[in-house]
Parts: sequence; C-alpha cells; structure tokens
Amino acid sequence: MNSYPDRQKVVDDLGEKFLDAFVASVDKARADLEEFRDFRPEWFVNFSKRFVAGFIHERIWDSMLRTADQGDIHFKDDEPTREIHIGTNYVVRIKRHTDNLKITSYPTTGALAFWTNSATAQLPDLELWSLAMGYIWNPEEAAIGDAILSFRDSKDTPIWSILLHSGQSGQATGITWTPVDPQLPQLDLSDVVATSEDTVEGS
Repeated sequence: MNSYPDRQKVVDDLGEKFLDAFVASVDKARADLEEFRDFRPEWFVNFSKRFVAGFIHERIWDSMLRTADQGDIHFKDDEPTREIHIGTNYVVRIKRHTDNLKITSYPTTGALAFWTNSATAQLPDLELWSLAMGYIWNPEEAAIGDAILSFRDSKDTPIWSILLHSGQSGQATGITWTPVDPQLPQLDLSDVVATSEDTVEGS
C-alpha cells in the first residue's frame, strides 16, 4: 500500500519563500495575459488554446527564474521538458488544471513514470515526489484562476490538491492554503485545454 506525503508537510518542505514566489508568478502571468489581450484583442480572439497555454507557461517560468532560482532550488530546461527541483525530495512541473483537476500530458513512457508517485519502491527520507503546480483555468472567460498545487498518483488521479494564497503585493504575510473539494463536477474539459506537452512540458 502506498504512503503518500501529507499536504502540510509538502507545503512546509517547499517553504514559504518558494510558494510565495510561485503565487506571485501566477499573479504576474494573469496580469501579463490581460495586458496581452488588451494590446491586440483582434489577435487574441484567434489565438489557439495551445498558444495561450504556452504564453502563460512562459510568463510563469520567466518569473520563477527571476525570483526562485537559488539555494537548493534548481531549474531544468531541457526542451520539451521543464522542471523545478526543490532539494532532493521534490520535482515540479508547471501545469494548467481544469475545474475537475485534470492536467494534460502526452502518455509517453517518461510522462507516465513522472506522474506515478509510489513510495513502495523508495527508501524513507529519500523519496522523490512529483508535483504539479500551476493554476485553475476558466475556459469560459479564458482567464487564469487560483494558483494550485496537486499531488498525483498518475496523471488523472489527484490524491490531494490545494489552492495557494499569499499576502497582497508580495508582502510576506505567510502562505495559506485551501483544500480543493474532491467532489467537483466531473466534466471532461480536456478538449478545452488540449495544450502540447511536447511543446512545453508543464503548460
């Protein structure tokens, strides 16, 4: 039987500084998307969903590089795969989440292995856990929602998910989180967010 990490332990291990930087990066990407939309609305309406997802990923990634690449946090940019390694126990991919917590990922051998979090073959304190960090996508408004952190035992099986919140304007008032209700409407919105995992692994 698998033993999964407690969500509070993961939050504590990732640390307030890293999580603050991530929430700020999602906020920045949200503002950048709106600025882009306002700049050329006639362009924006015809952009593909893949392009928009890629743009958001680029803005989050760029912001994280500027604010969180230090200490035991390391960025791996080996196209098409992008990952953030935190210490020796966590590796993050930036992912768009649907309302029912789906993420997109081409079912390659590497992707299937990445999203299979199993402690049965890992030694205590030496586990390497894969995390999805990103945002909830509102397809009706084409807008970025809350920052989210999810832990999965396969791409389509979230074990737990939490919404991340921090102080306004980057104030260090502490990270708080809210568990996501697992009984969300089971709508298949995968066609809405059919982004390319090969273009940017983690969109």
